[in-house]
Amino acid sequence: MANEIFIDWITISQLHTESEPFPIFTGGINVDYDPLGNARFERVRPAHFKGSFETSIRIKSDGRHISLSGNAGRFSRKDNLFNCGWEETLRKCNRILLDRGLPAFTSGQVRNAIGQADTPSARVSRLDLTANFETGSESQARHLIKWLATRSVSRMKKGRAGDESVWWVNSRHMLKAYIKHIEMLKHGCESDDPAYLFCKEKGVVRVEIELKRRLLSDLDMVEIEKITDEKLIQVFHEQTEIFNAVDRSDEPDILDAIPTKSRVHAAAWMAGQDLRQLLSNGTFYRHARILRDYGIDITEPRNVEAFPVKVRIVEMKPLSMPDWYSLEDDQPHLKAVGE
Repeated sequence: MANEIFIDWITISQLHTESEPFPIFTGGINVDYDPLGNARFERVRPAHFKGSFETSIRIKSDGRHISLSGNAGRFSRKDNLFNCGWEETLRKCNRILLDRGLPAFTSGQVRNAIGQADTPSARVSRLDLTANFETGSESQARHLIKWLATRSVSRMKKGRAGDESVWWVNSRHMLKAYIKHIEMLKHGCESDDPAYLFCKEKGVVRVEIELKRRLLSDLDMVEIEKITDEKLIQVFHEQTEIFNAVDRSDEPDILDAIPTKSRVHAAAWMAGQDLRQLLSNGTFYRHARILRDYGIDITEPRNVEAFPVKVRIVEMKPLSMPDWYSLEDDQPHLKAVGE
């Protein structure tokens, strides 16, 4: 991935059926009881392990089934301006497990002889992909977020926080863009930190996509042997296509593709009018649903500001990792199998 597209979160688990029981790690058990005092449901909470720089990882082990969740690449590192790709993330997960006497996550194996059981593969239920983009300045970054806030993604609910961040979410995945140096300050970064100054000077906007269980299943990317850096790069670009799309709302022929009954309202929005003041509530939201399929969101104020060209068509430059930045953490680890 050349550190341009990397993993910011992983939730991974595996059932080990062919090994001796290994150490148990838990943060406790939640039990629900019925009116007669009988236990109806038990849930084992994961144990939290702290690393340097206020980082942490969650591990749960019952002696057979093991799960790990968190930003493994960030664990015991000062920040996560850049992070690891798939192969290095999996290696770091395994080093963390081995340090605690637990077996590494492995690919499954099909039986080799009659009567021999299959070995279940490690399975991923959440994977967050991330990339940094350079816009040129903080002002440009804010303009970009404001422009993105006018965009709609079909069958996804949108949210925003001023001109600092915008996101779209449904049950399959979440897509988010935000100004990185502002987020770093909110998480305790010092204003003289080189990484913070680097992000502020370049107007870095971070784009994140959270791949949830349903989407990973649809993409056939649940078992770890089916996941590669190349597939993740392809998925990232497919799921973030909105960031590469030209703002077509200024093209005169865009109206021709819109149904006649909604065309006049689209034209009024393009002219900067507030349709909430012109339409009843029911009519407004009916046309809003229709126009979202054409990349127009009339629930947001029309942005008629003349953006610089590179921001207007969202030609964001991928940000490469500078020579002075390191992905090494400050704790020695046992080596995982194959290292």
